[in-house]
Amino acid sequence: MSSLFGFVASYVVNAVWEVALIAAVAWLTSRLLRRLGPQAEHAVWVAALAMSVVTPALPALRNSLDLVTASRTGGGGAAIIFVPGGGGLAARRGVFALSTFWMWCLLACYAATLIYFAVRLVLKFISAVGMLPSASPVRFTPEQEDIWRSCACAFELKGAQVLACAKARGPVALGLRKPILLVPPNFASICTQQDFLAAVAHECAHLKRRDFQKNLTYEVTSLLLAFHPLIRVIQAGIAQTREIICDGMVTEEHLDAGSYARSLLRLAAAMAVGSRDSDSYAVGIFDGNVLEKRVMRIRMKKQYAGAAMRFGLTTSAATILLSAVVGAAAVAVPIRQQARSQDSAQSSRYGHVYKVGHGVSAPVPLNRVAANYPKAVREKHEKLEGIVVLGLVVDAKGMPQDIHVVKSFRSDFDTQAVKAAKQYRFSPAMLSGKPVAVSIKMQVNFKWY
Repeated sequence: MSSLFGFVASYVVNAVWEVALIAAVAWLTSRLLRRLGPQAEHAVWVAALAMSVVTPALPALRNSLDLVTASRTGGGGAAIIFVPGGGGLAARRGVFALSTFWMWCLLACYAATLIYFAVRLVLKFISAVGMLPSASPVRFTPEQEDIWRSCACAFELKGAQVLACAKARGPVALGLRKPILLVPPNFASICTQQDFLAAVAHECAHLKRRDFQKNLTYEVTSLLLAFHPLIRVIQAGIAQTREIICDGMVTEEHLDAGSYARSLLRLAAAMAVGSRDSDSYAVGIFDGNVLEKRVMRIRMKKQYAGAAMRFGLTTSAATILLSAVVGAAAVAVPIRQQARSQDSAQSSRYGHVYKVGHGVSAPVPLNRVAANYPKAVREKHEKLEGIVVLGLVVDAKGMPQDIHVVKSFRSDFDTQAVKAAKQYRFSPAMLSGKPVAVSIKMQVNFKWY
């Protein structure tokens, strides 16, 4: 349980700053790729969402660095550990020791937030799918029927249906298995032929791209980070660039940019579209709340980017995003329960016996006693050389205890190594400014001179 507890706590704490970093990098990268079109910007925001979810769950890189540095410096680098009972902020080597009570509070808040947004997601999905049972076939004029069939054919929507639903506030794309377009019952009567074409073509673009399924996937993916306000920025970037992509699909095949932009404005006025938080995950023509920005992009002259520029910009963007992920993972702060020795006898004699690292400094030898070469071997002039590895506990007073052989060379050499180790004295290991007992290993070298 403690390892899972530490993982969740580490995920939440690191996500607070890592998501902010990734959102900022994604915004800058999307600006860099604007010349390549909305598809490139959309890919950046989708990648940012994936990185935001995955990066806080990558403490492995940080842990690997800790293992390397701990063996050399005796420290665990920046870390947060949770210990039974009270804990305080340690002023040693950037290490924080907190009580399990506060960690459980963090976990409880995260669980409550996760449940809230999970229930909210389910209710919105039910709201979207719940529109289908009340939907009925819609009556179009012959001209509108031709427009619908032409758009469905142009976007290769086999088996697509268009239905009328009183719950739909505008044209929306639905359907998990087969494409479905829902429109308000009076939609056909309030639209001119051109406006009808603009709305239907835009929603067919959504159906072609399977945006309803993608939108649902993005919402489920971001559920782990739903507590973070900047995850909304990333989701907004996905929604906005998605709408601009669909606008481009319409203007490339069905309507010129000026006519399409005017149709969007008339449709927005007819349906009284304003800034809103959708109560379902159905994908509509005015999602993203960026109508003005879309109209500007539609009317903007497209910029040409050669192959060399596309390669350079894409490579630069990928490098920036990857660097952000690697950098964030490398400096992530690990959170875990302080490891103890599994030897219960040691725990009873010395209190908790810790491992070096993650907030526990290594004991420093105050005197080093050389191990004597065995007398019998010296007298025989046997030129034997080897290494004995000892395991021991350095208690809170700096005294070596429970010395035992981990890797033997020869019994007489082992005896001399243990005898030398008993004479060592240490400056004790420290945790949160207090001396503690630690389990360590030491190496004794024997050389013939």
